Amino acid sequence: MKNAMPSASQGVGAWLSALGEDWTARARASVAILLFAASLWNILISPFDETQLRCLFLGVTLFYSFAFLTQPKQREPFWRQAARCIAAIISLSACAYIGLGFEDIFSRAGANTRLDYFVAAALILLVLEGTRRTAGVALPLLAIAFLLYPLWYGPMLEGLLRTGSFSLQRVLTLQSLSTEGVIGPALQVTIEYVYLFVIYGAFLSRIGAIEFMDQLAKALCGGMRGGSAKITTISSLFMGLASGSAVANVVSQGIFTIPMMRREGYSPKTAAAIEASASTGGQIMPPVMGAAAFLMVEYTRIPYSTIILHALLPGLMFYLAIWFAVHWQGIRLGMQGLPKDQLPAWRKVMHEGGLHFTSLLVIVVLMSLNYAMATTVLIAIAVSLGCALVQKSSRHLVTVKNLVGAISDGFRDSVALLTSAACAGIIIGVVTQTSFGLKISTLVIDASMGYLWLALILCGIVCLILGMGLPTQIVYLTLAVLVAPTIVEMGVTTAGAHLFIIYFGMMSMVTPPVCFAAFAAAGIAGSKLMETGWEATRLSAAGIIVPFYFVYHPGILLIGDLLAIIEGVSRASLGLYAAGVALGMFVWRGRELAQSEFSIARIVSRVAAFAACILLCAPGMVTLAAGVMMAALSFAIAALTSPRVDGLAA
Repeated sequence: MKNAMPSASQGVGAWLSALGEDWTARARASVAILLFAASLWNILISPFDETQLRCLFLGVTLFYSFAFLTQPKQREPFWRQAARCIAAIISLSACAYIGLGFEDIFSRAGANTRLDYFVAAALILLVLEGTRRTAGVALPLLAIAFLLYPLWYGPMLEGLLRTGSFSLQRVLTLQSLSTEGVIGPALQVTIEYVYLFVIYGAFLSRIGAIEFMDQLAKALCGGMRGGSAKITTISSLFMGLASGSAVANVVSQGIFTIPMMRREGYSPKTAAAIEASASTGGQIMPPVMGAAAFLMVEYTRIPYSTIILHALLPGLMFYLAIWFAVHWQGIRLGMQGLPKDQLPAWRKVMHEGGLHFTSLLVIVVLMSLNYAMATTVLIAIAVSLGCALVQKSSRHLVTVKNLVGAISDGFRDSVALLTSAACAGIIIGVVTQTSFGLKISTLVIDASMGYLWLALILCGIVCLILGMGLPTQIVYLTLAVLVAPTIVEMGVTTAGAHLFIIYFGMMSMVTPPVCFAAFAAAGIAGSKLMETGWEATRLSAAGIIVPFYFVYHPGILLIGDLLAIIEGVSRASLGLYAAGVALGMFVWRGRELAQSEFSIARIVSRVAAFAACILLCAPGMVTLAAGVMMAALSFAIAALTSPRVDGLAA
């Protein structure tokens, strides 16, 4: 039968033919399998030379982006097809030239040949164009602005930002002919950590883990008010435990959750915004944190087990803010949740698919025991497949077609990350060459006049701007060099500073003008892009205060004694809710919803809640007492002035 499932004994050719008759699908799968095989060889059998491995990944990734990534259902003119083919061939050739001849190139540093410089320039241009094709125009434009800094406008600036003049040859040497630029640390950590975790996420998707998590969320939350939105929130949290991409979360879950919310009564804009906000929050949830947790290990030298402990409460607090937002929204709209006869039993769901959580537990345990990251991921993949085979509900999904498809899907989803990492390497290379990071730190400190709160706001704005439309991992790689040292220099803990930039970098996925998670959700819901982005920002706004709380109160990161932890968590919990009340998203009591949004009492209550949020964040017992008093005042005003209306109880 033509569409019959191939068995393992039919060979690699049958594996690839199972993906379809389209030769490009088979070619893409072949490239993905070859690169995954090279990664396995490097980890399990014989390590490659580090530079050669980076060049291999970069060359294959650029080749893939030029050869296979085209606009769907659009016929390209011949000249454009030819240009793509030429770019793909030059990409492989340039990376092979540098990777295979790196020792000779390095030995003649300062006296490089014209061919060396030609290859270096070509590689930079190809990385910029490859990133534009795969991740959008924002990062390439930023990289170009950084490249021009030492070459053109840097020497013309006045004051602290002025830099010496650098020749084109010197810039090309650092950017392409050394391990400080496009084939630098950013690409290395993406290959070692991010790529393998994206593959792992693709395996989980192919063996039914996403469906299991959706069913579990439905069983736990489906009967509540606004149940569909709460299902979305919890399932996105579950997905965030293992996923490395907010956009992938939106696309994989949104096709189910957004129509479900629409059926319950949410508008297209609100349904898309809830999905985008909840999926973005998954990027700060341990144990994976969009793979940023492992990058933090590399940059901060803090043990992985400690990092996931630091990140646990801030991640849960963000989801708590989303939960309350959809809870009160559901009450406002009069939603009742799904009937009990439509809800799966959570015990049955856990019995049929609970083993899907095992591989996540394996990751946490092995990383806590200081296993190598690459080895840990491979073991987790093997465990996930073993558990899928044990479970009757997922056994049929462990097929050759799905395994090959997972590798192909994983590499396809990694292409944008790998090209972006190489492009981010350009920025990091310029920062290293010109000491730009130290200058930015000095400027932020000077502009903040020594006030930490002002420095945090300025750094948060920098994070949102630099993070526009970029994956969490790439945002972190860039901001760990530019922003984190500034915050640490002002007395913030290392863990607090690095989690701060991850948190604000993540928020760029839902804050206009470039908010890819919101755009992806809007495409599914059929809502307007910018309206969805602003609605997602509004839903996430209360959660934005969380980084300020854990910077001032490290107890939220589980740093310090028990009293400090209790105080920090209590402050943040009350302050977070007060922030939601101030923004008009939460209320203290259900009957408050019947009160006019613009009544004097409502406005005074919200102003008092805003004051409580600020005071509770500020350190000191006096501000703690004042914050609690303002929160109590806000509650009292709302309770005394709200009309009694039946049917609004929470």
